[in-house]
Amino acid sequence: MATSPKRIAWDSCSWIAHIQQEKIFGADGKTVIENRGAMCRPVLEAAEKGLLEIVVSALSLVEVLSRDRPAGIGDQKVRDYFDNEYILLVSIDKQVGDCARQLMLSGHAGLKPPDAIHVATACIANADELHTFDDRLLALDGKIDKLDGTRLVIKKPAVPAPPAPLLDEIERGRRRG
Repeated sequence: MATSPKRIAWDSCSWIAHIQQEKIFGADGKTVIENRGAMCRPVLEAAEKGLLEIVVSALSLVEVLSRDRPAGIGDQKVRDYFDNEYILLVSIDKQVGDCARQLMLSGHAGLKPPDAIHVATACIANADELHTFDDRLLALDGKIDKLDGTRLVIKKPAVPAPPAPLLDEIERGRRRG
């Protein structure tokens, strides 16, 4: 029995890091302390192979364009990133809006409307993980329930490890049982 691909949500800063091949430099201005573009690439490669599905809020179509982009990265190239079969583009509808509003009302410190929409999108899509570089969102790891009642994992982009075969069989048995 084939398993469905893992579902990973990306917020806009993950897309921006990938598109811009973003690097964070140390105090000396030369030492790369975090190569964010390189962190994103393996996730996209896994998605291209059908191992992952990337969930993205339609809000990202706007947020990604709101930042300065390097020369040669125009609107069409940005749109092309979202026009792939492994991308699940989620509209901002009433359900997403209600969930985002509830997240903001529940007292999560520093959660702004766009961030709440990305988190709500991940929760409603029952994403296995939400990938971000935003420290405020990273601080919410394991603190927010998804639609299926499990806790949302929020972390920096990385390809999730496959489940151990025995654990996968146990989980399938629970679902049937």
